Amino acid sequence: MANSRYRSSEQSHENHEGIVTQCKGIMSSIGLFIWRCLCSSSGSEANGTLGRSDMKLFQEEADRKRVVAFGDVLKSREKIVRRRKYRGAPLSFQLASRTIHRTYGCGACGTLLFRPSEICDGKIFDVELSDSETVVSLKDCANVRYGPIRCKSDMSETWKYDVQTIRCSNCNVYLGLYVSKIANLTSWMEISSHGWCERMGAPILRTANFRRGSVISGGSNEIPVGGIETRQIFIGHRYIRALRSDGTDVPKRIKLTCKGCTNVLSYTDQILCTRRRWGFGDGPNEPACYMNSLAKGSFEVKSIRERQLAQGSFEMGDVYCSSCGLQVGYKFHKDRSPTFINENQQGRFGLVISRLKLDFSGFSRTMVRT
Repeated sequence: MANSRYRSSEQSHENHEGIVTQCKGIMSSIGLFIWRCLCSSSGSEANGTLGRSDMKLFQEEADRKRVVAFGDVLKSREKIVRRRKYRGAPLSFQLASRTIHRTYGCGACGTLLFRPSEICDGKIFDVELSDSETVVSLKDCANVRYGPIRCKSDMSETWKYDVQTIRCSNCNVYLGLYVSKIANLTSWMEISSHGWCERMGAPILRTANFRRGSVISGGSNEIPVGGIETRQIFIGHRYIRALRSDGTDVPKRIKLTCKGCTNVLSYTDQILCTRRRWGFGDGPNEPACYMNSLAKGSFEVKSIRERQLAQGSFEMGDVYCSSCGLQVGYKFHKDRSPTFINENQQGRFGLVISRLKLDFSGFSRTMVRT
């Protein structure tokens, strides 16, 4: 009786979340439609002056499409037929098969990372990344590099996690974490990483009576001395994108082009933050967007130098349009902080909003495989 009551309450909660998601999607679509109407009334969409609120609107729309596409993939996982000849084969080999209809790749370069079947149904603990609060929990991931083992604590300073940074093997951008072990934290001397770019939650105890689990808040008898192995991979949702079997993106993409020409610099689904500021030379700071990536071959990086930013020391570079030579933004070339607390930003970019314009042009479906 109690279990049936719990299932009904859980189902009603999921239905409520689904309704909220649909309402947000409708409001986002209405806002996008109004924006396009206003721009077209002034003559052309591309000539509309962009602002921070406009970029935020397109970021939210891209996030919504990403969530919808991910949900559709999860619903269709049970329909996937696994061929016997691929069982036990390396994941990178299985991803290359033409029988795989949907995969996920690096959001920056499109390198294939995992199939829907690699997604875990449950998480042992919660992880939040500073650029992507929503993460995907995986059993395996291909075409990635693992960093050295370091120790992190959770926000309650009770647990210790052995983690490794995960980066794309092709473009080397930060993707997330591999958590190999969890144990009780006995001394702060054990912690080797105090970075704020990753926030670890307390472990979740899964039992037969509670499907959702309960959070372990204090010292626990459930975690044995020496800890337990978790072996879970966590990748930021904004760091990946869904791909079809032919290499095209599942959600159609809106181009961000250089204001001085028609060169495509990036896409709206690559926006990570719209609250940045940057100035050119001795000029005033202007609103800017923090970007996951720029389109390959669309830019040039010059004048790399060390600079002290609010979040720490960085080697920064100026980004110019490769077509017209207009300075459009900046690059986080290398993290120079002593503890590498900003390593998630290394290799990513910023674009000044006043140097951008939008190009809808059928919503680009760019090929990512070569």
